[in-house]
Amino acid sequence: MEGMNPLMETQESHGRLLADSRALRLLSISFASTAAMWVYSYLAMLQPGIVLGEVLFGLAVASLFYGGVIASRLDLGADVGRGFVGGAYVGLIAALLNLLLVASLLKSDLAGGGIWIGSILIGCVVVAGLGGAIGGRLKPQRTTGAWVSIFCWVAAGVTFFMIITGGIVTGFEAGLAVPDWPNSFGHNMLLYPLSEMVANLDTGIYFEHAHRLTGMFVGITSIVLCIVVLVFDHRRWSRLLGGLILLLVIAQGVMGGLRVTDLNIGLAIVHGVVAQVILVLMATLAVTSSRRWLEAGQQDKLDVSKVEWAVACILVAALLVQLVIGAAYRHLVADLDPREGGAMVLLMAHITMAMIVAVIAVAVGIQSSHHKGALRGCGIWLLVLVGLQLLLGVGALIAVFVAEPSAGTAHVSTIEVVVTSAHQANGALLLLMATMCALWSSRLRSVESRERSTAPVA
Repeated sequence: MEGMNPLMETQESHGRLLADSRALRLLSISFASTAAMWVYSYLAMLQPGIVLGEVLFGLAVASLFYGGVIASRLDLGADVGRGFVGGAYVGLIAALLNLLLVASLLKSDLAGGGIWIGSILIGCVVVAGLGGAIGGRLKPQRTTGAWVSIFCWVAAGVTFFMIITGGIVTGFEAGLAVPDWPNSFGHNMLLYPLSEMVANLDTGIYFEHAHRLTGMFVGITSIVLCIVVLVFDHRRWSRLLGGLILLLVIAQGVMGGLRVTDLNIGLAIVHGVVAQVILVLMATLAVTSSRRWLEAGQQDKLDVSKVEWAVACILVAALLVQLVIGAAYRHLVADLDPREGGAMVLLMAHITMAMIVAVIAVAVGIQSSHHKGALRGCGIWLLVLVGLQLLLGVGALIAVFVAEPSAGTAHVSTIEVVVTSAHQANGALLLLMATMCALWSSRLRSVESRERSTAPVA
């Protein structure tokens, strides 16, 4: 009986991971709705025009409303009243997270900042509650559980958004637009007035301060992620990974601040690399707590050779090296003419490594796409992403060399920032997908090995 204890422990852990916890479900939907609101609000505050700006703010509100609808539809026992309560919970959590943004109204030029904050928070609860009430009248939608995995994916999405905002900061050379830390121009970071933040986009203050607020959102999400893993996941390595993610996020925030106060380029490079590592670790937790991973069995059995798995691991390592080179080039080129010797050496190393990575990625993508299930999907996406990355890399190269060397946010081409930031963001997705290929190759090989070892002997 003692020999069965580890298996029983695993089954118990899997049961908790796949349990349909209403609290965790509402938490996941709340964070996802808030993340969507932040994305739309970020775009709206770029001052794209009155009509488009209003549309984007409308989409932000619709995200919260839809979150209430989803929360209600997934609650199989919901009616109008229960649906409103569930939606209100989603709105309340979103309102508390949005305090990271709206608390600054206390220092704004608007009269009655506190009243504005209260109205916005109550509005979040009401909008999501109404969505929940309507969802209670719609056809219920069954959930497959695995809400730990879903929350981890939400956390990865928030982190990916932070990576994008960070790339925009680097692209506009706005990393030092706010010269102090942890304050912002002497204000508490949460109380820096939004009116000053968006007064003149050419100063870069908006991009830098928005990135700081997004980083705080990631920090809160990481704390909740760590707690969720501790409560619902009994696997020791998962708990350690959740703790490691939280420590890395804390270190990431400190490095970002020290980059401002110490003007250290090395910290900026490490800061950019660690962000993508955090994203990959969150995605790893998401995949390894999913229903498909935990219940992998005969239908997922693969004939994956050890060589195929090793090549996928080599691709992950090569992408990490490429990430370091790319981060070093992108941060140093802000202070150098891209045609100068030091910048050219880094650029040639980046291009050379890109060719090596592309060959390995195509090999891994083709070998993975020849299998079935999750690994096949990862292989196809890997091929798509590596093709897109090569196109964006060429576009970024052209944009950088066409642009005239100059300092200051106002003189940086928007097209250049969009292309280079997209290249960086797609690189993060490429690293993530390569890791998924390595993980699924390892997991499904272990399934086949386990089934072979437990097969009856003739």
